[in-house]
Amino acid sequence: MIDKKSFKIAGDLFYTVMATVVMNVVLQIIIYPLITHYYGDNVTGEILYFMGFIYIIPQAFGTAVSNTRLVVRKNWEATNADFTHVIVISSVISALFCGCVAVLDKGSFAFVLLYALFSVLYFLRSYAQVEFRLTLKFKSYFLYYLLLSVGYLIGLGLYFLTKQWLFIFIAGESFSLAYTFLKGNILKREERKTPRKAVNSTIIMIAISTLMRDCVIQFDKVILKQTISAAVVTQYHVVSLIAKTMQMLISPVNTLIMSYLTVKGAVLSRKGLVKFTLAAMLVGTVFFGICIVGTPIYIKLFYPSLYSEIIQYNFIVNSGLIIGFLASLFMSVMLSQGQTRLHTIIECLFGVCYVIAAYFAASSSGIWGLSYVTLVINTVKMTIVLLCLFLGLKKNNV
Repeated sequence: MIDKKSFKIAGDLFYTVMATVVMNVVLQIIIYPLITHYYGDNVTGEILYFMGFIYIIPQAFGTAVSNTRLVVRKNWEATNADFTHVIVISSVISALFCGCVAVLDKGSFAFVLLYALFSVLYFLRSYAQVEFRLTLKFKSYFLYYLLLSVGYLIGLGLYFLTKQWLFIFIAGESFSLAYTFLKGNILKREERKTPRKAVNSTIIMIAISTLMRDCVIQFDKVILKQTISAAVVTQYHVVSLIAKTMQMLISPVNTLIMSYLTVKGAVLSRKGLVKFTLAAMLVGTVFFGICIVGTPIYIKLFYPSLYSEIIQYNFIVNSGLIIGFLASLFMSVMLSQGQTRLHTIIECLFGVCYVIAAYFAASSSGIWGLSYVTLVINTVKMTIVLLCLFLGLKKNNV
């Protein structure tokens, strides 16, 4: 018989997975295919290129602040005021970074301002979701992403009217933030309780590792556009879409890992880690099968003109990304155990190796080179993370 706690965890997993699914259905099944159909793959590639930078700095900072809020609660009673200075600094950095990217890409004054605004909204939205992770209210978490998706659809209408694609995402981020402000407390004023040093030291470590992780995830779009063309970015995006969607499903799982294992008194045993590892490997195998079968079907349905050109990459691209999915799961377990320094070292070490190798491989061999580098780096990373986790538990006699 399933106990109440297991039933709640299953329900929370359902809501978090559905939140990710709804958002990605709107983006990958509706918005991007429609833009490609009406405006061509070069326009889609340009959007994905600029979104890559959003997924690096604003998303990394938002995720880092969110995860820090979870990690420090094991030892401190953190409040909103403890993170105000970090939120302000991160917002400014996000706006300056994305504004500079737009300027260097010779964007118009209006585009630069809107892109900078979008970066701040995206950062705030990435952080604000911690409201529902702290309270374990994952039904509200689902509604948060549902409103985000509705906003994207409304923004798509604005895009067709104005020809400014940024309105798609600005509308979505605004909808979700409004919901958080009205229904939650995470964006409201409170008194400071946690020592600033504890917040700063933790967030620096997590921000560095998250930034490196997100750079690696998004680097493929940037390097393919810089070394080849925006059209190739679209090709890689299409053939890797289902695998990357599966990767995005680790976000809900990571959310549960961080939310439940950072609660005071939560302990991960060696037996629990073995069970988790076996379950993760099984899920990874299933996901790989779905990718191999589903990718050709998806391309035929939504990008038939690209099918003959990109189907050759199906196996190698999906292999590397699914192993990356598993590595990310185990990295979240490591972070939930408070191993922030080791977590940061591993992310930085493999991040640097990936960026250097991927640049030269993509420059010389295009998608093939990028895919082989992804497979090798992710396989080695997953192996080392697992060894560190099991050795760490053995050392602590857990």
